[in-house]
Amino acid sequence: MTYNEINDGIWNVYGEHGQGGERNAVYIIMDDDIAIIDTGIRDTIQHEIAECIDHAGRKAKDVKHIILTREHHDAIGGAKRLQDTFSKAQLICHKDAEDTIRKPYLYLPEKHFEPDKKGGKFSYQPWERLKGIKVDAVFEDGDKIKIGKSTLYVVAYPGFSQGHSMIFSSQQKAIFTGAELYIYPMRFSNYLIDKTGSAAAREKALKFISRAKTDMLCPAYDGAYIGGQAKELIKQALHAHHTFEETILVTLTTNGASTFEDIRDEVNLSLGIEWYKPWKELVDDLTLKAHMRQLEEEDKIFQSSKKRGKEALWEVHDDHKIDADSVLYI
Repeated sequence: MTYNEINDGIWNVYGEHGQGGERNAVYIIMDDDIAIIDTGIRDTIQHEIAECIDHAGRKAKDVKHIILTREHHDAIGGAKRLQDTFSKAQLICHKDAEDTIRKPYLYLPEKHFEPDKKGGKFSYQPWERLKGIKVDAVFEDGDKIKIGKSTLYVVAYPGFSQGHSMIFSSQQKAIFTGAELYIYPMRFSNYLIDKTGSAAAREKALKFISRAKTDMLCPAYDGAYIGGQAKELIKQALHAHHTFEETILVTLTTNGASTFEDIRDEVNLSLGIEWYKPWKELVDDLTLKAHMRQLEEEDKIFQSSKKRGKEALWEVHDDHKIDADSVLYI
């Protein structure tokens, strides 16, 4: 069985795990009405979603909302099939995700990711067979979605991507964090901030989760965490975010002017970051670039006037240098 009830009224449906342990998963909230959160990779678990709802003794007409937390292929891939299966349901997403969802084959490679430097092409193209999807409605940060007795609150910080949202359920005191925590379960430095996302916004999202009065965290690529486990999870995720930026500053403090490749190698080695297919090519250097953009905006690092051959060099301002001995890594 690839589905289970993890708490009263909340079900998890999941398929095969990836090489890093990541789940291809969705959550289902069952109240008087039903909401499905995300739709999985195309042609994978959509049948199991329908089977889960039938197993719970519910009807297709009870599904009123299909909520997309982000515009990436693993959240929107099954949307068209679920629209056909649950014809009474509204497909909804954040307003800043709508354009990409409408033309994922165009906007995902152009706006959200970067091709391999050799040849300017992706060897892995998960959006290649995705058809455009027309959403029925869009939401913004602070909007409410009624599901029977439950009210779902939209919490939108564009960390992972510009159209990313988290969903908080008042009835179950659960927060569906989408892709904001990590890709590989419990590997807190393996997270993605795509070209449209923001390191500062991701930090705000994590701080929101840490302050929220929730009993359950439901990450997109993992199972649910309850009580003390949930509190420890967000504590570790927030610590990893700060440590990522500290590691960039330590690297530049210790090594002096460095190329981007030097910084990347040191960060990956220090934090034990390793990616497997398909994420290896998709993530590439995007998360590091997002953090470096943020540090540059905060005037902590700068692109040097020096060069190593043709390669640009980066330096840290004196008042933001960090001694490696003062930092405790994860």
